[in-house]
Amino acid sequence: MRNVSFPDFDVQVVTVRCEPSGREVRVVHDSNLIDAILQTGLGLGQSCDGIALCGFCRVRVLDGIENLTPPGSEERKVLAAQHAGDDERLACCARINGPVTVTTDYW
Repeated sequence: MRNVSFPDFDVQVVTVRCEPSGREVRVVHDSNLIDAILQTGLGLGQSCDGIALCGFCRVRVLDGIENLTPPGSEERKVLAAQHAGDDERLACCARINGPVTVTTDYW
């Protein structure tokens, strides 16, 4: 048997908090927001399989919006069509770069 060594990995972890439940999950930096939310055990609407068409996964960002990747053109189109606020994002599109707190109307 041969000994195999692995280099040290510097994995950055960020926290996603869902209100008003207070449920939190820690995920690897650059994870998809919808995946992180679903890991908390809370439901989140979706019907387009995460390709920014339906807008059902829209969340309001209570804190840390600067820690999400900027919205792309498809996400901006869906949000504009839904008359979303500046603090709202599609969870299927946003990737997490730091701590963030989100909510929806139905949690």
